[in-house]
Amino acid sequence: MNGVTAIRGMLPARNWWWPLAALVLLLAATLVLFQTSYLSMVETWSRSETFTHGFLIAPIALFLVWLKRGELVALAPEPNQLALIPLALLGLAWVMAELVDVTSVRQFAATLMIPALVWLTLGTAVVRVLQFPLAYLLFAVPFGNFLVEPLMDFTADFTVYAVQLTGIPIYRDGLQFELPTGSWSVVEACSGVRYLIASVALGTLYAYIMYRSLWRRLVFVSLAILVPILANGLRAYMIVMIGHLSGMEYAAGVDHLIYGWIFFGLVIFLMFWIGTLWREDDPPAPDHADPNAPVPATSSPRLGRLARATLLGVLVVAAAPAYSEWMNQRDLGQVAGLGDGAFAVGEWQSPADETLEDWRPGYHYARAERGGWVSRTSAEGVAVGAHVAYYRQQHRYGSMVGWDNTLAGRDRSDWSQRRLGSLTLDDGVRVERFRLRGPGRELLVWRLYWVGGALTTSPHEVKVREALQRLLGGRDDAALLVFYAEHDGNPDRVETELRRYAERTLPTLREHLDQVYTQ
Repeated sequence: MNGVTAIRGMLPARNWWWPLAALVLLLAATLVLFQTSYLSMVETWSRSETFTHGFLIAPIALFLVWLKRGELVALAPEPNQLALIPLALLGLAWVMAELVDVTSVRQFAATLMIPALVWLTLGTAVVRVLQFPLAYLLFAVPFGNFLVEPLMDFTADFTVYAVQLTGIPIYRDGLQFELPTGSWSVVEACSGVRYLIASVALGTLYAYIMYRSLWRRLVFVSLAILVPILANGLRAYMIVMIGHLSGMEYAAGVDHLIYGWIFFGLVIFLMFWIGTLWREDDPPAPDHADPNAPVPATSSPRLGRLARATLLGVLVVAAAPAYSEWMNQRDLGQVAGLGDGAFAVGEWQSPADETLEDWRPGYHYARAERGGWVSRTSAEGVAVGAHVAYYRQQHRYGSMVGWDNTLAGRDRSDWSQRRLGSLTLDDGVRVERFRLRGPGRELLVWRLYWVGGALTTSPHEVKVREALQRLLGGRDDAALLVFYAEHDGNPDRVETELRRYAERTLPTLREHLDQVYTQ
């Protein structure tokens, strides 16, 4: 009898059976309807070492739910139809992201639907108990690649400054620097983003388990963010010093990656060990409720509310993929009227010098492109250029704003790109400035985007405008506008001419793009 009693104590009370069945049904429907978003997350976990921890997030969340079973069985689940509001908003966010192909927003929306469904079927009291396990699911979303470039800059700054303090001469050019014994370069693998993301995921879980007060949890999570960033800078410095002191015999190849993980593991171990000195323990909670205690009876009106909430939940969840599928089936037409050749405006004409090598930005998937070099007779031989790449039906042909598209191009391993800041032209238009370096060439490049008649330098604004246009039945037409000039190491000499050309050409380009949009 003791064994039967123990098994009964591990099973949910009778008033949980129907709500759990409704939750399982809704979760199954969500997994099927949004399978592309969930499968894209799994594919990223499998492909990228940075996000391999994603495989552990769901099991950890389930384990945390299991630890809360003593509190849960004492509750009476009650459906809450207020959850339909965030569920519908998440569906809307997913639709907008689907229409303009923003993977991370789709994944976040699909993941956040799980807590919304728990709230819908089990109620507010249950969600309050499970708030951390449900929130922890967000770490399953592969997010954080946008930190790669700033972390690379910080690593380079930290390393160069530390080497200078050591007294060793060092010359830096962007993310590359040279010591008397050899050359070094900060690449994506050196950014430390994988250390940072792993540290935050582990540190948040550790803070939740080890501490009870909010301030201690926040302090430890803050340390989990700061420590790996500083540790990665120290790791890069130590690798450079080992290579320098050994005459580039050690720490210059694969061994420096192995050394990096060992160093990171040691730092995280020390951080967690020190964190135990301030741990807070709660008095033990019962593993489960008394199996002989009476449980609230489930009345038919409650079952009716549960059935109604479940049906509405299915309809709301199914509406998002159904609407996006209908929108994506429409044919938005071909792009016509952009023309070809250089944008020769006013006194700028195609140069007679045919030795100028053609150049175009590393953006793919455009439906139409146009550009080329121009120059003025009075500009002492300074040639400038403009390039326009026009995009339409980006969900089908490819997005303008995406990880694959950079000015230098991800398929150009011998090109480097460095942002120089922004600049506001006389007519109030803002451009982003970049320096590009390739084999025997240096270019000063300005970039901005045209979307729905508006100019912006913000990729996020581009995506929002595209999504709103498509959501309201319009098109996602957008264009990349690039102005460029080649120089011999002194960009100031050509920037004045580039500004003059851009300010003269932009009004014509905008009018031309408006005409292409209406055709």
